[in-house]
Amino acid sequence: MGVSDLRAKTGCVFAIDETAGHDGPGLRMTVYLKGCPLSCIWCHSPESISPEPQVVWYGNRCAGCGRCIEACPENLRTFEPVDGADRSGCRLCGACIGACPNSALEVKGYDVTAGDIIQHALQLVPFFRRSGGGVTLTGGEPTYQVEFSSAVLQLCREEEIHTAVETCGYAGWERLERLVPVTDLFLYDLKHIDEDKHLSYTGGSNVVILDNLRRLVRGGSEVILRLPLIPGHNDSPGYITRVARTASEMGIRRVSLLPFNPASAGKYSWIHRAYPLGDVKVQGAERLGELRRILEDGGLEVVTS
Repeated sequence: MGVSDLRAKTGCVFAIDETAGHDGPGLRMTVYLKGCPLSCIWCHSPESISPEPQVVWYGNRCAGCGRCIEACPENLRTFEPVDGADRSGCRLCGACIGACPNSALEVKGYDVTAGDIIQHALQLVPFFRRSGGGVTLTGGEPTYQVEFSSAVLQLCREEEIHTAVETCGYAGWERLERLVPVTDLFLYDLKHIDEDKHLSYTGGSNVVILDNLRRLVRGGSEVILRLPLIPGHNDSPGYITRVARTASEMGIRRVSLLPFNPASAGKYSWIHRAYPLGDVKVQGAERLGELRRILEDGGLEVVTS
């Protein structure tokens, strides 16, 4: 496929962060793609799950004036943080957004080409070179938009820009395999090692996830295994001991601990959904230190990714 064809590939993203520092080495330009095949109960970006652009509502900006309700031709707007309404009929006409005097409504998700992304990245090359950084694709889930993701990564490779892909691994191997030749680093999230609990917490089986992880490692890809730590679900010393043993058996050498971030709770009202976890406290430094030591005692290097 020629460069012009790659540049024309279109994808849906909902954010681009030019100064990310925890999505791979150095300064990163992190591209957030829409669409994810999992529905984790602790999802940090619930607005990323749907593959389509959607209107989000910022309740802290809303004055309750009702102009958006009056303007919506489909009668889909409400003031309720959790309303259970079906908004599949939204045509993204923008009437509600235009009517709001406080910018309380916004569309999350917009179409871009791979060419748009690489042009953006080329402006940051001096910073990438100085810091050892590059471009990271995340989401959502990059394999969900594999054609677009592959095109962006190939264009980065042409420009000698370091590439990283953050993935949940829940995809057919043929999708993930397409990204292997043009990805310098995989940031591989493992939600839970138990099949039943993984299914319950995320809506998907971890069988394909673990199989894809083994394939990546056996094939020589650079992988950092990332462990999102959810209090009471996957942050006990016993659980981390099991993960350390499994990771070592797979040949994984580097692991990253991702402490629970309670800020995600506020995002659920954006899409009028209830936060599934309720009141959850962040792990303290003592617990994180204990989990880190377990991984290190298991022969793993604990890194910041």
